[in-house]
Amino acid sequence: MDADEQRGQLARIVVEEGLELWDVWLRYFAIGGSATEEQFVRYAVGDVQLFPLQRDLISVALREMAIERQEALGVPDTHVRSCHVPGHGE
Repeated sequence: MDADEQRGQLARIVVEEGLELWDVWLRYFAIGGSATEEQFVRYAVGDVQLFPLQRDLISVALREMAIERQEALGVPDTHVRSCHVPGHGE
């Protein structure tokens, strides 16, 4: 995924999940991101570019936050769902 696609992903997930940009930066920073809050916001609006590793950490932070939000809403993961195929194991 290129830089523009990653920035678009950030914007889309923030809006879709109802996340605050500050919360995303905080999670990103907590998992090892090195951009300041100002740099992060400037990246989010397209004023600056971040190195690929930093963009990847933003993606990780977004995934973690989306998963936590889904769990809080009671949306099950695929590993929790049971799968029954008719004619097998009966």
